[in-house]
Amino acid sequence: MACPVCYNAAVQPLRHAITAALREVESGIAQQRQQGKLPLVPARVHLSLNFTLDEAGTQALASAKGPHSVTIEFTAGERPAGAEASAASTDEAAQDRPPSAQDEIVSALSQVFGAPGFDSSARATVFREALEGLSREQVLAALAAAAASPSASRSEPMRTAAHRLRGVIQSGPSKTLERGGGILRDVLTSHPMELVLRVAEAEWKTQEKWL
Repeated sequence: MACPVCYNAAVQPLRHAITAALREVESGIAQQRQQGKLPLVPARVHLSLNFTLDEAGTQALASAKGPHSVTIEFTAGERPAGAEASAASTDEAAQDRPPSAQDEIVSALSQVFGAPGFDSSARATVFREALEGLSREQVLAALAAAAASPSASRSEPMRTAAHRLRGVIQSGPSKTLERGGGILRDVLTSHPMELVLRVAEAEWKTQEKWL
């Protein structure tokens, strides 16, 4: 693999310019190895420098105007010992990590609203509005009323919440009141309602913000 590298040298002895160019090559290769990437082994280096002689004609000086270039032909070396094992252990650790509360809430609400997006954000907005000003106990009662008869609720806020929740569930991917209501009931009893509402707002936003 050939890798051309432009190199501009100031006016300096040619031997210094050569040393500086090769030092940059070595530094780049060392950084590649430190980052754990596939190590590159320089197989051939082509260094092209324009030069002039000093006034006495005894010393070669690298031309300030250039152009100068370094072309390096690399071969791929072997990965450092333990690099693959380290990468594998990192992947395993990520897989073993238990889902966070936010992950659980997003997963549950996605089954009711749909994946975050323009269409599902409308259901998420109605859901947040339905829960506004209600306690968790009132929300759970509204969910029960939504599955039975929203009009049976004693207070107007509860009837409104039940109607809205019923519409959210029936228009979403869960479809059935039993399944959708059960998902919402589980997530609201497993996590603080404030967190559920915060996640719903952060992940689903509003339709205006998806435009």
